[in-house]
Amino acid sequence: MKHKIYKLCLWLGALLCVLITGYGVYRFYALDSLLAPLTSPTSRDPFESQYSKILLDRNGELLSVFLNPNEQWHIKSTQPVPEKLQIAVLEYEDKRFFSHIGVDPLAIVRTLRDNLSRTKRAGASTITMQVAKFLNHQPRTYKNKIDEMLYALRLERLYSKDEILQMYLNNASYGRNIIGYSGALLLYFGLESAHSQQLTWAQAALLAILPNAPGLMNLEKNPKALELKRNALLHRLYEKGHFSREVLSLAISEPLPSQLQYRKNLAPHLALRLIRESQRADSLSSGAPNPPSAILHSTIDRRIQRDFESRIKQYATILQREGIANLSALLVDTQSKEVLAYVGSQDFLDIQNYGQIDGILALRSPGSTLKPLLYALSIDEGLIAPYSKLIDVPMFFGTFAPQNASKKYYGLITAQSALEKSLNVPFVRLLQEYGYEKFFFTLKDILHFSDTNYTRYGLSLILGTKELSIEQIAKIYLGLGNYGVFEDLHYRRDERFPSKRFVSEGSAYLTLRAMERLSRVGLENLHKDKKIFAWKSGTSYGLKDAWAAGTSPRYTLVVWVGNFTGEPNANLFGAKSAGKLLFELLGELEGLDTDFSARGVSTIKLDAPTGYRLIPELEDLTIPALQSPYPIDALPLRPSPFIKVFWSDENGREISSLDSGFENALRTWSVQLPTNVLYYYDTQHINITSHLKTISKQNRTLKFLYPTDGLKIIEPIDFAGKQHLIVRLANLKNQKFFLYVDSQAVPTPQSTSFELTLTPGMHYLYIIGEDGTQDSVSFEIVR
Repeated sequence: MKHKIYKLCLWLGALLCVLITGYGVYRFYALDSLLAPLTSPTSRDPFESQYSKILLDRNGELLSVFLNPNEQWHIKSTQPVPEKLQIAVLEYEDKRFFSHIGVDPLAIVRTLRDNLSRTKRAGASTITMQVAKFLNHQPRTYKNKIDEMLYALRLERLYSKDEILQMYLNNASYGRNIIGYSGALLLYFGLESAHSQQLTWAQAALLAILPNAPGLMNLEKNPKALELKRNALLHRLYEKGHFSREVLSLAISEPLPSQLQYRKNLAPHLALRLIRESQRADSLSSGAPNPPSAILHSTIDRRIQRDFESRIKQYATILQREGIANLSALLVDTQSKEVLAYVGSQDFLDIQNYGQIDGILALRSPGSTLKPLLYALSIDEGLIAPYSKLIDVPMFFGTFAPQNASKKYYGLITAQSALEKSLNVPFVRLLQEYGYEKFFFTLKDILHFSDTNYTRYGLSLILGTKELSIEQIAKIYLGLGNYGVFEDLHYRRDERFPSKRFVSEGSAYLTLRAMERLSRVGLENLHKDKKIFAWKSGTSYGLKDAWAAGTSPRYTLVVWVGNFTGEPNANLFGAKSAGKLLFELLGELEGLDTDFSARGVSTIKLDAPTGYRLIPELEDLTIPALQSPYPIDALPLRPSPFIKVFWSDENGREISSLDSGFENALRTWSVQLPTNVLYYYDTQHINITSHLKTISKQNRTLKFLYPTDGLKIIEPIDFAGKQHLIVRLANLKNQKFFLYVDSQAVPTPQSTSFELTLTPGMHYLYIIGEDGTQDSVSFEIVR
């Protein structure tokens, strides 16, 4: 009887082959659209659009993984299939996988025989046919089974056996909402695909049987049935000689997973950003559609990222007690420009404090963090050297009156010290000399922002009125750390971007040396020789943003602290709030003991009193000199704006050729300080008598400080429709003066500050002192 049944099966099998061949010809064109994805040269994997998006670090380690649109953990693996898993799967699913052509006639005959002689039905699907089924998602009918066979034949022509096996394992169901063996490895065993070779025989057997009956994988139901199926396969593998009896004993005793091992994503903000960018690039691409890759390879270092996220989360708990909710940080490899750590917020899962906002991209006021760039550009322009003296007194720039954050002023201070102390007034005046429009467009050229309205910011640009992101600030400091060559940051492996020099090597080096001198918070000042870092802090106007940014030959790091809501906080200070975090994060890193080497500088001679170039005409005047480093490629440093050369009599008084005794006059020099500096010294009770003896006519002893000439003023209007203007004077000799407003004498208190009530329109002020000193300004008051 059995012989007859077997013979009948052979005839039926032959008949079935004929039918399949005929039906195949009929279905060839009908399946053309179905098979189209397999013929596309743009993608080797027709399942690409179905996978979960994952982000890998620079070494292929898993950072973040997300559910796919079907709410599944469908993780693609590009690693070679683990040997143990391959052996177990082929033994359980398709022993002749590497010898058949996608369809196994012997399996079909065996299945027909078994289905005719037994009540329990079985299938004859090969692994290739199951891949076809994953692609088609059609009901289980004879017609669809034939389609799967045709599809399998096409798959075998287009892909290697290893690729087909990889497709099967990447798309098989492993219970719950887990698709693909990589997701099963991660969620059942805590193993990442990169470490899949650590798979045990028991784990491999479990993964081999699950796609055949994924519903059995329920941690509360059927654990015994699942264990029996696994152990039966382990015995078969033992009998085939794949491992010893001792290994079999250990494998059988290995427990099933008791619960899913969920993990916290690392660098989730970057992962979501790169996913968006990948999708956007795909939507803009021309030609045949090519689904964006499910696997994104980043430049992140997972160890550093993990340590940074942990440290920032701890630091956030301290700041949140002070009402400061949010933190962000970006770490870049200075040499390769590759981003090593990307922390968008204090905790992505901190919903209450808007933790899912990506602070790396958020635009905020950068405070004083742009000052090093202006410092470097001004050196290249020949405006300053590190020891050049800058004016630091309360000043008016039109209607703009910047103040130092400390409310402390130094009169004259070296440019290097002004950067070190982050003084506002010297840098506003330096920006005025450099040209705020030129600085704006240099900044635009470096950062590629779309804004072109430089007049909107004016001189306040250097104090942070132009909002920038952490990423943009990082690019500036990265450029300084690369000796003046600027380039976009790299987030993906093997990215290449054009670079451009904006600052000379020597100027960048001198700027970095000045930044290394900055004071640090607490004990960090004791470790400057061990933890070398050129950095700058910044605090935005209104205490809304605290920054710390810096660079070294190894790393560039930017930290921001504040509230994503824009809420100010009296505890927000760059050096304290952000600076402390910056150096805590640097404590997680190695390789900070290397200093920047001197590049692109030579030595020039400066006048010692004011720190500007000692030109040949001054060298015979016995002006004290000093040697200073200066960039080889910078414009020549200007001579001092404070040193005046004149002819004097024997008492040191300035005389001209019209004075008697001029034939005995001596050519001499003196430091001539501007009126506003002398006025400030006078208010601080500093003796300025010696300066008054040689003051020039340009630096008047009686001078309008505000308003300035040509100014357009918008002043508050009273109920009578008149404008109130506060006039400020410098009266260095405390002499009596007379004031004229629009050519009319006006009785005025003998004070350096008084109020005038004026109507809108053009006005002219004139003042004259008892000694004949005079000054005048014209300005306009507008509603």
